[in-house]
Amino acid sequence: MSSNLIRDVVLIGAVALGAFGYLQYKTTSAVEPETREAPPAQTEQAEVKPKKSGSVLSIPKNPRDGQFWADGRVNSGHVRFLVDTGASSVALTYMDAQKAGIKVRDLNYNVPINTAGGRNYAAYVRLDHVTLGAITIRDVDAMVVKDGLHVSLLGMTYLGQLQKVEATPNALLLRL
Repeated sequence: MSSNLIRDVVLIGAVALGAFGYLQYKTTSAVEPETREAPPAQTEQAEVKPKKSGSVLSIPKNPRDGQFWADGRVNSGHVRFLVDTGASSVALTYMDAQKAGIKVRDLNYNVPINTAGGRNYAAYVRLDHVTLGAITIRDVDAMVVKDGLHVSLLGMTYLGQLQKVEATPNALLLRL
């Protein structure tokens, strides 16, 4: 097993722990994060609008590393993801966040995470949409990791919105 793969696996676990820590912080903090509020008529419509269903995406297993890699769009940019069901949140590298149109210099990197390189901080963001194949999920909670993350992770804030995630010997199937 290569040292880069081991480093990435440790980093993935660290991002998952950071996301969990952030969720703990968010639920116990007296300060509410800024939220985007829609006019009341739009909010009511969004609550009763069903998700589009029936879309299925098959992501083949990479024969070299046994991982599932997916190309997607985040907001306006192309992102190559490592699909990680163990990550609590979608985690974007600094460069991928820039590609997605996020103003990374304006973010508040205050979510503590532990990485293979030591303690680090991430910034909470809400993505307008994340699209893989024909599957689009809107308003996806995510983190931007300024340093130490070498690949963006497709975690449970996206995957958890799907109807089904199924692993087969040769592919990962995502169903909306």
